Amino acid sequence: LVIESFPRWEYRYLRNALERDPGVSMNCLLFHPGLGEAGAGRDYLKTFPRDEELTKYDVVFLGDVGTDNGQLSTEQCGALRKLVRDQAAGLIFLPGLRGYQASLLQTPLADLFPVVWDEAQPRGWGSSVPGTFALTEAGARSLLTKLEDTDEASARVWSTLPGFQWYAPALRAKAGTEILATHGTETNRYGRVPLIVTKTYGAGKILF
Repeated sequence: LVIESFPRWEYRYLRNALERDPGVSMNCLLFHPGLGEAGAGRDYLKTFPRDEELTKYDVVFLGDVGTDNGQLSTEQCGALRKLVRDQAAGLIFLPGLRGYQASLLQTPLADLFPVVWDEAQPRGWGSSVPGTFALTEAGARSLLTKLEDTDEASARVWSTLPGFQWYAPALRAKAGTEILATHGTETNRYGRVPLIVTKTYGAGKILF
């Protein structure tokens, strides 16, 4: 299940990749104010899935969405939390430059965030100079970041990836999490800025 506000580049790339995978069954819920009727396209949902409908999803991608502008309700955030905790689902946070995810910190999903949010900079950080990823030791070993058959080859791919010019306002990773990648150059008072972080929550898994 992919939940997003605007059809930004990340959303379009992810949707196309999942749609092409014959081993994946996908639905999208897009809170776009200019779309008119929601759920009009193929694989799109008109409303947030309830009860038994929600439990059929193994993984939920939460994009640049929150509780503002008629997006998610507190009750729906609670249902997602229960899905991860009790049904062993995966939840992936994909924040964006509109900063909608900051409002999720006032919902039952707050405990699921593996990072401490910079509330003074909810829309993240942009730069004219492209940033780079720096894999940690855990990231170099993780299957989530494995882009080649060997750790060494995978690390080389990561070192040659195109740079990024925006990153989310994560101050630091919370206790009990695992940092897979940090910003290659940017630091704060806690050290390198975390970019890819995982944690276990109940029976499920979280990826930021």
